Parts: sequence; structure tokens; C-alpha cells
Amino acid sequence: MNTLDISVRPSTYMEGGFERGSWHACIVGSRLEFVLDGTDLSELIHADPFRGDVSIFDATDIKLAQDVLLDRERMDDEFPVSGRIPLMFCSCGDPGEGALTARLTIIEDTVTWDQWANEDDSGWINWISELPAYTFSLENYLAAVRKAAQMELSIMGAVSSKTRVRVPGEGLRSWVDKRRRGELACKLDLLAIEVVRIEEGEHESDLRILLEWLEAIRSALRQAHDNRHFVPTLDQRREVSALTKAVLKSPENFRLPWETNEALKWLRFKFRNSV
Repeated sequence: MNTLDISVRPSTYMEGGFERGSWHACIVGSRLEFVLDGTDLSELIHADPFRGDVSIFDATDIKLAQDVLLDRERMDDEFPVSGRIPLMFCSCGDPGEGALTARLTIIEDTVTWDQWANEDDSGWINWISELPAYTFSLENYLAAVRKAAQMELSIMGAVSSKTRVRVPGEGLRSWVDKRRRGELACKLDLLAIEVVRIEEGEHESDLRILLEWLEAIRSALRQAHDNRHFVPTLDQRREVSALTKAVLKSPENFRLPWETNEALKWLRFKFRNSV
């Protein structure tokens, strides 16, 4: 018999405009996570942390989520087909963006999730053969559903951090000045993070360290800001390579805007042979 539990995990989503020089923000709230035999469901399916997938409890009304998981209601008459339940969605809750689904079977005192798939309301379906069937005792399952409802009420609307960065809405080329600034300078602009909000505690300290590392990268390459012909020394390249690797590997990295992480990956590739 398998076990089902519920935990709270960070939920990341991005917002911002498209005009040149607009702010793009990374907002981190909380979401519920199904935990199967001690392992997060999102980990089992290798979910993308920047996609912002959330559980059915985060994507819809709490009572409806409970009824769907207990086979009393369907979240949508058209999707997924009868007998299957959606467990994880894009944070917008739109079935057209896809959902992780499973077949739900309740027989006497057991509940089974199996026949896993990623699918959307167009009829597209991608079966996940590597995920096994999970069978829970009805008592365990009912307790988990009740716990999920209670936890969702406690985290609703909470935001643990918000960071933002100015981006070239018309594309990177619009920020490149052929006489003065090059692509490297533009990438460094995407490391100039502003913290709009952060909860006090361990996360604040960890995020502040990331910001210090980002500023150290910008400082090491400061001559590139106004000199498109600047060539970093070997020591500068090594310093940037080490700092970039540290930021990308940090467990708090998900709190940075997507554009910042893309700029860091660009820098890591550019200086990949420095160490």
C-alpha cells in the first residue's frame, strides 16, 4: 500500500509588459504538493520550476477540488474524460495549457491513481509510462484530501518574495549601442535585480547572498558597460564563471526573474573554458 501526503512548496510565476524598458517580475507564492511515498509529485514528473504548475487545489475552488478527487464531481464536462482526474495545471488553470492527469479508481477501502498522462482539452495526450500505479487506503486518502483543503486556506494569496528587472521589450538588439555598448553589457543589465518584497527569515538571507553574487559579476565586468570592445582578463573570467555557477546552482535561484537566469546561462556558456 502506498502513502499520500500533502506539503506546501514555493510557486513561481512571472509578470511584465512588452514595451521597451518594462519591468519583468518573478513572484514566489505557495502551492500545494501531492507527496507520493515521500516524493513530491512534481519531482516524479520532472516539472519545470519556471512553468509554475500548481495542484488542482490551487487552480480551482477548494470544495470542487475535493469533490473531483473523491469522484463526486468533474472539474469540466469536456476535460479530462470521465474516470480521469486532473492533478496539476499551469497556474492559470486553463486546460488548454495542459494538465497532469491520472485515472481514479475507488473500490471499497482503496483508492488508485494510475495511467498517468500529460494532456490538454484539444485531445492531445502523452502517456507517462514510467510512473507506476499508486494505491492508497481510503482512510489515508480522505485524510490527505481534508489536509489539502485546510492547507490551501492557510496559504491562499501569500507571497514570500517578488524580484524584478528591466528588460528590452523589443528584443536584446534594441539595447545594443553599436558605438558604445555591446551584448555583454546588455546581459549584465539583466543582473540588476530589484527586490520588491521578501519575507524576513532564512529566505531573505539566502536571496541577499544571490544579489551580492550578481552584483559581484557586474562589478567584475564593469568596464563592459561603456566599452563594447572590452575583453575580460583571465582572472575576471574565472571569477565570473565561479559566481555564475554558484547563482545557477543555488536552491533559491527560482526567486530570480526568468530573464536574469537566461543571462546567467549565457555568461556561463561564454566563459565556460575559464576554469
